[in-house]
Amino acid sequence: MQNLDQIRARNALSLGPVSGDKGGEVIKKVAPLILNHGLLATTAYSFTEKEGWQKVFDAIARHLADPGINVTGPDCTDRVKLMTFLTDKATTSETLKLATAETMAWLTYASRFVKKG
Repeated sequence: MQNLDQIRARNALSLGPVSGDKGGEVIKKVAPLILNHGLLATTAYSFTEKEGWQKVFDAIARHLADPGINVTGPDCTDRVKLMTFLTDKATTSETLKLATAETMAWLTYASRFVKKG
């Protein structure tokens, strides 16, 4: 059985190169935005930005859906499904806090592993 750090590192490595006009720099901007504005607002930002942002938030959704993490459930594998899950009436504020904390932990690894494409 793997621990959470192993799962986070594996999922961060699977992100690979991030394309778009800012490349790997996108990943470094996400954590401060989440700290200042929250996970929901920052995820919503990814709907208006270019490809690199979309790829990062799709990867966050896949990480939160990983069976070893299981914050959102196995079907929540992209940013659209993530937003739908997090804004659902059945989703508690505790689940949102857990998703935010886990995203921040994952970003610690992702910001170290991801390079410009």
